[in-house]
Amino acid sequence: MYEKEYSMINIENKKLNDNLTKEGDSDFETIPSEEEEVKNEEIDIKKLRNKFQKEISKINFNVVNCCENYAGNYDNYVFNSLKGIAEIRKVNFDFCELDPDYQKNMEKFDFSNFDKNKKNLVLDLDETLIHADFNERFPKNSYDKIIKFIPKDEDEEIEVGIFVRNGINEFFTQLSRFFNIIIFTASSSDYADAVIDYLDPEKKYIKLRLYRENCININDLTSIKDLRIIKNIDLAKTIIVDNSMYSFSNQLSNGILINSFYIDKNDHDLFNVMNYLLSYIIDCEDVREINENIFKFESILKQIKSK
Repeated sequence: MYEKEYSMINIENKKLNDNLTKEGDSDFETIPSEEEEVKNEEIDIKKLRNKFQKEISKINFNVVNCCENYAGNYDNYVFNSLKGIAEIRKVNFDFCELDPDYQKNMEKFDFSNFDKNKKNLVLDLDETLIHADFNERFPKNSYDKIIKFIPKDEDEEIEVGIFVRNGINEFFTQLSRFFNIIIFTASSSDYADAVIDYLDPEKKYIKLRLYRENCININDLTSIKDLRIIKNIDLAKTIIVDNSMYSFSNQLSNGILINSFYIDKNDHDLFNVMNYLLSYIIDCEDVREINENIFKFESILKQIKSK
């Protein structure tokens, strides 16, 4: 009896569903399967990427090479870089909201467990802390270290000699007392990890590592390091030091532009940055106000855009 009643209920339900499907005016909606949801999400992502790339491709500017960022050419480099950044900002994309891969990446990097009593110091790697001689322009005995790493999806080990910027040990030792230190590089993780492991072998100083895949690529010409990828980070307490202005173009007032480093053993820029941070930043309420008062990057950009 129960079996028959159960069968009748199923038949009636089938009739009801068939009628609703035919009429097409039901208040009930078909719930998509998990596979269909994934497929729909992929379609949305593809549309969004196409829109993003279409808008980005409209940007017409010449990237100022970081080799032009040297002592004596600071003002020219800043001005010419900001002209390019003005063009990038015309696209008016909120990368964190509109770029799906970037949004997904944001969930990976939770900063909530770091020392809340410290400010945050985001450091570039190449030409800021070290220079890697991939082109083998210098003799092997001149390197500070030969780094070995195996690129992703390859079997063969690569060797590259590096030069380390003067003062890096004191820089890490002193500033780690007041800052959570992060490396944010546009290089690949396999190479970057090998370098960082050499610079901080005991993992005492560097609390987080971000790589090329965490950057926003602009026409394969340059990369943006949007600090908002670090979940829960307080931008009022965050500084980024980089030799490329494009890197911090989404948060200009958080940035400190350092001259590009190659092999100069008499370079003192890390000491200069350290003195600035210890003198002006560690006790301030909002690093952006101090930076803008001194470097005026946003103000210069505003003047460029108004012309």
